[in-house]
Amino acid sequence: MVRWLRALHRWRWKDVRRWLADPRGGWRRPHADGIELFDIEAVTVTRYRYRASRIPNPWTSINHA
Repeated sequence: MVRWLRALHRWRWKDVRRWLADPRGGWRRPHADGIELFDIEAVTVTRYRYRASRIPNPWTSINHA
């Protein structure tokens, strides 16, 4: 998003720093028109778990007893 806004507004890195730096010297999240960029670090990642035979097989017939 920062790269896109730099091209759109013809900003230099100095302008980006002025836009995103807070008064204490830290960095704020990129934002535009009141919409803040999503914090991807807040999302937990669930890895794939091996399921082996628990995955249903579409070619086996269903037992309608």
